[in-house]
Amino acid sequence: MQNPRIIVKLPLLREFHLTASKKQGFDTGKFSFAHINNIYRQQTRAHSNATFSADELLHFNALASTWWDANGPSRLLHKMNPLRISFIFDTIDRYGIRSLSRESGLKMLDVGCGGGILTESLARNPRVASVTGIDMSDEVLAVALQHKKQDPALVSGGKLQYKLCSLLDLPIAEAASERQVEERYDAITLFEVLEHVPNPSSMLQAATERVRPGGWIFVSTVNRTAVAYLTTILMGEKILNIVPEGTHAWSKYINEKELREWFAEHKTNVPGSGEHWDIVRSAGCIYLPFVGWKFAGPRDIGNYFLAARRLQ
Repeated sequence: MQNPRIIVKLPLLREFHLTASKKQGFDTGKFSFAHINNIYRQQTRAHSNATFSADELLHFNALASTWWDANGPSRLLHKMNPLRISFIFDTIDRYGIRSLSRESGLKMLDVGCGGGILTESLARNPRVASVTGIDMSDEVLAVALQHKKQDPALVSGGKLQYKLCSLLDLPIAEAASERQVEERYDAITLFEVLEHVPNPSSMLQAATERVRPGGWIFVSTVNRTAVAYLTTILMGEKILNIVPEGTHAWSKYINEKELREWFAEHKTNVPGSGEHWDIVRSAGCIYLPFVGWKFAGPRDIGNYFLAARRLQ
């Protein structure tokens, strides 16, 4: 006998899709950043909370104590971690520009690092010279710092540090001098971050200003589609409870096409940089029970990864 809780009629889902679009005030086929940013237009770059709302911080603070429980509320992040690592280094190997590559090891920034699942993995990688994890939640960062102490190599090596701040709080090099270029990062990760912030355009802008020529921005997020609502919110949060309810807001999802358009229109605020970005890789991914996360399916339907390379 079928469980009535998991019967979903597609006409009702389509009706939700149209109703939600009208209620949120934008067409899902159009560029969403302008709508999302207009809601928060009064927030300035100097105001750190422009990157995370109070509700988001409360939600993730509540998950702090279970962050490193591989079978707990953050288990999907644990399962996604190998996919993240492979996406980063496979992309750099395949599309890196040799003349712009740093030979001394990668300097990396993990934005919205949480308890440090990805950050620790990066710090253990021999190709990484240093990695900084930043987050706005003091409770979650306390968990990251405590977990770091469990590995003497992470404590003594000096490769890993955490900071309680937003991306907007980090300094920007004012010109493209050799010294200031060296102060920028080789790669910035924005994994499962953009769909949780009220102003994704400002966060992306801040990221581009802190990447050196030849460097990278890696993103993973979710398309704003009916299928994504079905899989991530209705099934994932409300029915199967494999993700804590309230983790996602469908209106904050960002279509892959929109992200491409943002990089195509991007203009840097760093004087004299002549910056240009190239989307070199984008891939859809799905979660398979008892298997884990896999790169599969269209990149414009559900979850996806995207890599942008700075050419100048």
